Amino acid sequence: MRVTSWVGAACLLLFRADAQNIGTAIGGTIRDPQGLAVERASIEVVLLESGARWDLITDRTGSFDIAGLPAGVYRVTVTAPGFARMVYEPISLTVSQKRTLRVELAPAIQRSEITVTAEALGDVGLDEGGVGRTFNRRLMGELPVVSGGTGRNFVSQVLLTPGVTPAYQAHRPFATAGARSRNNNYMIDSTDYNEIEGGLLMGRGVSEQLLPLDSIEGMQVLTHNYKAEYGRNNGAVISVVTRRGTNHWNGSLYHYLRNERLDARNAFDPVRAPLKANTPGAAVGGPLLRDRLFVFANYEGLIRRFTSTSTIQTLRPEQKAAAAEPVKALAALYVDPNVPGTNLHRATVGLGAEMHNFVLRGDGHLSDKHRATVRSIYLDSDTHVVAGAALSRSRRDIGSQSHALHHNWTPSHRVMNEARVQFSRFRILDRFDDPPQLGDPARNGQVGAVFVPGLTPLGHFFFMAQRNLQNSFQWSDDLTIFRGGHAWKAGAAVRRQQLNNGTLNSAFVGQLRFLNIGQFLAGRPVSYSRNIGTPFVGLRRTETHAYVQDDWRLRPGLTLSLGLRYELNTIPYEVNGLIGDAFRFRGDHNNFAPRFGIAWTPRQSGETVVRAGYGVYYNVLELSFVGLTRFNPPLIRTLVNANPRFPDLLAGAQTAIPSGLVLPDPNLRTPYAQHFNLQVERQLFTPAAKLTVGYLGTVARKLPRAVLPNGGDGLPQARRPDPAVGVVIRLESAARSRYDGLEAGVEWQRKDLLLRASYAWSKFLDEVSDFPTTNTGIDRQLLALEERNWRLNWGPSDFDVRHVGSVVYSYVLPFYKTHRWLGGWQIQGIVSAHSGRPFTLFSGTDNPVGVNNNRILHVPGSLIRMQQGPRTLALATGITAPQLIPVPGQLGTLGRNTERSRGLFAWNASLFKAFAVAERVSLQLRGEVLNLLNNVNYGMPDGVLTSPNFGQAIAAFDPRQVQFGLRLSF
Repeated sequence: MRVTSWVGAACLLLFRADAQNIGTAIGGTIRDPQGLAVERASIEVVLLESGARWDLITDRTGSFDIAGLPAGVYRVTVTAPGFARMVYEPISLTVSQKRTLRVELAPAIQRSEITVTAEALGDVGLDEGGVGRTFNRRLMGELPVVSGGTGRNFVSQVLLTPGVTPAYQAHRPFATAGARSRNNNYMIDSTDYNEIEGGLLMGRGVSEQLLPLDSIEGMQVLTHNYKAEYGRNNGAVISVVTRRGTNHWNGSLYHYLRNERLDARNAFDPVRAPLKANTPGAAVGGPLLRDRLFVFANYEGLIRRFTSTSTIQTLRPEQKAAAAEPVKALAALYVDPNVPGTNLHRATVGLGAEMHNFVLRGDGHLSDKHRATVRSIYLDSDTHVVAGAALSRSRRDIGSQSHALHHNWTPSHRVMNEARVQFSRFRILDRFDDPPQLGDPARNGQVGAVFVPGLTPLGHFFFMAQRNLQNSFQWSDDLTIFRGGHAWKAGAAVRRQQLNNGTLNSAFVGQLRFLNIGQFLAGRPVSYSRNIGTPFVGLRRTETHAYVQDDWRLRPGLTLSLGLRYELNTIPYEVNGLIGDAFRFRGDHNNFAPRFGIAWTPRQSGETVVRAGYGVYYNVLELSFVGLTRFNPPLIRTLVNANPRFPDLLAGAQTAIPSGLVLPDPNLRTPYAQHFNLQVERQLFTPAAKLTVGYLGTVARKLPRAVLPNGGDGLPQARRPDPAVGVVIRLESAARSRYDGLEAGVEWQRKDLLLRASYAWSKFLDEVSDFPTTNTGIDRQLLALEERNWRLNWGPSDFDVRHVGSVVYSYVLPFYKTHRWLGGWQIQGIVSAHSGRPFTLFSGTDNPVGVNNNRILHVPGSLIRMQQGPRTLALATGITAPQLIPVPGQLGTLGRNTERSRGLFAWNASLFKAFAVAERVSLQLRGEVLNLLNNVNYGMPDGVLTSPNFGQAIAAFDPRQVQFGLRLSF
């Protein structure tokens, strides 16, 4: 007998819990019609794809649990003497998901078997307070997810999770619920897959992907208040599980194609930018030994022939003609404007890039108690890069690889042990196509970069010329024991990290700074600096983490999660002794992180669940932060000259005075955040539909920041607090932040329909949103207006996007369902919208201690805020820029991040259908349109008052783009 309506009263599927293991879990309680526990009931769990089987027996409380199951589709059968057999199928489990069955058995005299379908099972989860979202294989592989015009990757799915805010930063595209964009933890098959230097994406390459979407079984994004088994970072945990082979050989050949003829024109481009992009791929999986040994392999490439389009703030021809003789060769490097009525040039440069990505996985059912997995990932990418106003060219070779071995031992259905080892490697090798010298050294001296407020810098990006090799060796083990109403879990992980890197960038050629365009044209620089030496070092660190936790089911409607985690991260050291002990800091050994969660079902029906939680979450200090000490003697001497003269820019410099020193606070501490949340989840009009509403709060302390206690580049040497040294960068862990957010989500899934909608309304305040990664040319946004009063920096975070919403849909069109050609078409899409991002209004002048980050004066009525178009700000009638510029020695009075950019709206849509070619062969045709309505989404406005483009966006995000796909599946 098939039951689809009344089954909600007889049984309830709940519990969606977090688990660090790569598998899933199934548990439940068995009751008779009087509500009494049924002891020694037989439970059979079968993985339908491979036929793997697990047999369980309920304990005296009528409960059963099993963990470490592979993601997939299951059948669960419950039998007990005198009762009808209960069959649940299909039950889909994905990525660290646990489902608990609450079963009420019926007497056998009424019916012999009851089958419960998936649509009849509610999806309201009784977990312990964790916040996040899961994505199955369908959502990973079929949504239109070309991100940033670079290729297919997982970022679009992550951005569909409530609490995740777009960051639009290279290699760190999102921030989460009060954490910085560096603070996310990426995991593949339960092993860390993190770039160990700066908290960036390790996969990167042409498409920023970690691995092909077709090799992903599912993904879980945990944003807040997760269990003690997760740590290392206090942002999101992005946990990806790779696909495994099954008992049937299956696979696909696919190809995605893009061409600029199908795309719209960017709002800032006179013509469409050329683009040819091909994404070929192949995937296959199946049994090497039926029911025992399985294999899966996936290859994906990306070959792009494209143009890099950028907006350059440049000089007009008459300005270049008026440039003083010493800087005439530098001024000539600026291209002429090509946007009428502005000083903007839209540069289109032909480039090419290739990426090749491989995944290979093998799974073995060695016995009923032992399972093993071997997995390898390999990525190789070669990319052309252009930088700066002179469009300097370089090439970047990126590669990453990961090799992991997993062993699952299940001595009984109540005990499970998971052991893992992994080796990962990441490399970046840069090489210049153009020489790093700028202009004419005989006239303008040795210059590798020129910085002028209001103009795009000349020279290569500061992060180019890298030689970066990273190795990570990992070992971890987790032991799970089920007993009574408890699920005990304990584990430990050790990661040995090796970073061999350095960036021989423009700072080693010479950096020239001017206060404004007028002084540049007059040839009057305010400072010149040059690093002499080598930045290449070898840093080593060991991370040792351990935890214990108990998921305690006090009664069927009440669950507690109690956990404690400890993290010990050793002080990084230079393997060859190139960085002295004087530039190291003392360790932080008290990093205990308690976690608590509660889930309560007020009524027996279980249609509503209330969750709450609190936890402490540490974040490892990035090596790019503590590794700044590489810029100290004897490795590097930084020479600085105030008000230099051409062509010998170091003439008269007090070269005996060290400058650019990086001194860590001896008491540097591990940054941490406190998470607290309250959430209500409610079943709606059908068991397959639910609404979630909740509050999330994050308070972070001891965040890394940099201060300049001896003044900035523009402070005369005689006025420095310590005239014996120049600029000094002090590394501190003293910044703070606070996040408050209201989040809501709706999910509804039927056979032919999937709908997800989410909305977040939040406020994120901090003192500074990142830290510098160099000792010269530090971004003005990373420094305090007045270091003795950091409260002047307290304001909206760079990641404070107040409103973020999204809708995901997938629907099989009902028209002509039986027609071979017209029936079976599916539509899918992602609708995303968010409000504007904050930015600060800078005066373009130095603050009283010589740092070029002074703000404008707050004069009521002096600014006009516009509602449409690329310009967001303008000076009011009768107001001139000098009226808003502080006099020398005065601080600007306007707050930090007081203004907002334009919001963003994008609708990505796809249409596709699979045509039967043979009995087990189909051909899928698909078309995808990104930014379907061709909405113009403007970038960040220029916030420097002295810039010719003050208050105006100088770039826009991608216009409408079209992609076609062809997939042959068997």
